[in-house]
Order: sequence, then structure tokens, then C-alpha cells
Amino acid sequence: MPQKDGKLLMIPGPCEFHEDVLKVVGEASPSHVAPSFIEEFGSTIGMLRKVFLTSTGQPFVIAGSGSLGWDFVACNLMEPGEKALICNTGYFSDSWATCIKAYKGQVVNLQMPVGGAVCPKMLEAALKKEKYKIVCLTQVDTSTGVKNDIKTLASIVKTVQPECLVTVDGVCAFAAEELRFDDWGIDAALTGSQKALGVPPGLMVCVMSQKALRAVKSRNTPILSYFANAAHWLPIMQAYEERKAAYFATPAVTLIRGLYVACKKLLDIGMEQVFDRHLKTSLAFKAACYSMGLKLVATDKKHAANTLSAIKFPDGVSKATLLPKISKRGVILAGGLHKKIKMTYFRVGHMGLSAIDPKRQHMVTVIEAIEGALIECGKKIEKGKALSVFKAAMGGYPLKSSL
Repeated sequence: MPQKDGKLLMIPGPCEFHEDVLKVVGEASPSHVAPSFIEEFGSTIGMLRKVFLTSTGQPFVIAGSGSLGWDFVACNLMEPGEKALICNTGYFSDSWATCIKAYKGQVVNLQMPVGGAVCPKMLEAALKKEKYKIVCLTQVDTSTGVKNDIKTLASIVKTVQPECLVTVDGVCAFAAEELRFDDWGIDAALTGSQKALGVPPGLMVCVMSQKALRAVKSRNTPILSYFANAAHWLPIMQAYEERKAAYFATPAVTLIRGLYVACKKLLDIGMEQVFDRHLKTSLAFKAACYSMGLKLVATDKKHAANTLSAIKFPDGVSKATLLPKISKRGVILAGGLHKKIKMTYFRVGHMGLSAIDPKRQHMVTVIEAIEGALIECGKKIEKGKALSVFKAAMGGYPLKSSL
């Protein structure tokens, strides 16, 4: 649903949300122990397993931003003095490292160049050099639009250091990019509600493997957090899934009800279709961008994310000249975030509702806005070509909305 002024919010999250989700989030809150909410929360936990493609993983749904997931992983899976290998692809990898240090963990950075994905050979070499308690991977770095090959990287960790825990920040990836929690051997996967899950900001979702839960239970030192303590939250999640009320801290009732609706919509489509629609939308949008002479921050197209595009400003064009012109055409986009290249690029989100329901034509509006703004900036672009490229790549639109 567009903003009050009619503009589309097409940043890399929060993104556009379905009207049915917004309706339930805006309703009066029931009690956290109301039978209707117990049923919805319990059902949501079960549905999250299907979204993450796990049969044995344990979902946690806690009030907070996606960044709380870093705390949840760091304080529960690491003990003071233990080492974490951060596979660093940008701004959010840096932040995760800072979080781990706050819990007295030791951090080793495996630094990638700006716009580059994690190199499998570099990861293998780092793992052979010294032991780590956890390896931290970011599936999509929101600051650069770079996607990492989690399947390959997780396999390397499991081969070289099978006792090591594989943790994944999927804030700008999960429920959009392919992730197979069980098949790929993931131990912890974290995200926030405001991206492809399709719920307004305020929920942290993390799924932990049974191996990760054993690590929580077999610690030699206390967990250095009260609110993010998995030992406090595990019986709450288990109770609600068994359709029983339990209390540690009041859950974000209205947002969880929104997540219940959002998960049902994702599963009605099917996760394979959800992945495919994000891939198709991304490739078509990027093709349209290339036709306008635009280039990505990602140094290799095969590592470009399906949930967003980080696009370099063309010569003679800046954030101050381009984004306001796009905004006046009804689309809100984001500027750069990575500190080394912040003023050289902008970011377009294409996840969630905008990708899985093309009938709404959100991406058509975005392409027309970018094209018009570039022409206004003096760029010689064939009007309508980008949209033709996009529609050809999408193969036309369905006759009716999917949702």
C-alpha cells in the first residue's frame, strides 16, 4: 500500500506491505493470552519453519529490529574469548562484528573488496588457519546489493570445521532469496519483519538448529543478556506452539498477528515460487537499468542480490540531483550507505509485495520514474525502452493479481 502522499516506498526495507497485513496490524490489540492470539502465534511459529525450509529448526519471534538478531546470535552461541570469523562484505558485517565484541567475543575479519562477494577459497584458507566457534555470513549486504553463495560457503565450513556454527544474517534476503536451512546446514538464521517477510518494522525472527540449541544449553558461562537470552525465550516459543500461553516479556501482539497473515500469503504462493518471482523481477529490473546505461555496485552480476539493486550514479548525476526528481514522480528510493562509496550510488528495493505480485506494477512505476528523472538530468535515453526491456524480460503480466 503506498504512502499517505501516494508515493511508493521502494527502499531496501521497510518495503510495501499488503493491505491485509496492515489491516490486522492496525486493529485493536488482543491480550497476549487470548485464545485467538495463542492460536495465531502458535501457527506462525509453525509456518516460519516452512518459510525457512526447516523441519527441526526452532523459530524465535521477539520484539525488536533485525539488529537484535546479532545480539541473539552473539550472546547465546558465543562465550567470552571465543572466536568469530566475520565474512565481511559491507556496512552490516562491520556492525555484526561490533556486536560480537560487546559480548567479549574475539573477531577475525575476512574482508572482501567493496562490491565483492565472499571468496570461497579465502574462507577455506581462513578456516584451515585457526578454529572458530561461529562463522558469520551475510546473505545480502543491504549496503552494496551483493549476494553471497550461502550454500557453497556453508558447505566449506561444514567440511573444514564441522563443529563450527554457521550463522547467517538474512535481513535483506530471507523470504526472497533461496535459503534451505536444513539442506545447507545452517545453525542460525536471523532477519527482521520489515523486509521480504512483509510486516511493518518491530519483529526479530531467528531460527536456530538443534546443534545451536545444544550449544546454548551446554555453555560453561552465563549468557550475557537478559532480554536476548534464548534460554528465557525457548520455553515461550514451545508453549505457544503447543497452544499454551506463557510469559517472559510481552510479545508484539499486533505485529505477530501481521506476521501470521504474511506467512499465510507466502505459503499460499509456495516458497519455490516466491524465490523464482524475486529472481525474475530482479533480472528484469536490472536489464531495464542496463538499457539506461546504469551500472551496479556489485563487481560481478552473478553476485547481485535479487532483493535490491545498488546502482551507480551516471557521470554528472548525484544524489541531490536525481533522487528528488524520482521522488516527485511518486517513488521513494534510498541513497548509498557504504561509507567508502556512500555518495556514488543509490539503492532500489524490489522485495516482498513488489516482487511477488507484479500485477501491481510497482517496478513499472519505478522504471518510469528513474527514466524520467535521468532525462530531466540531461541524460540521452530513449524514452520507453527500459520499460519495454523490463516487460519483455518479465514475459508479460498475469491476468489478475496473485494476492
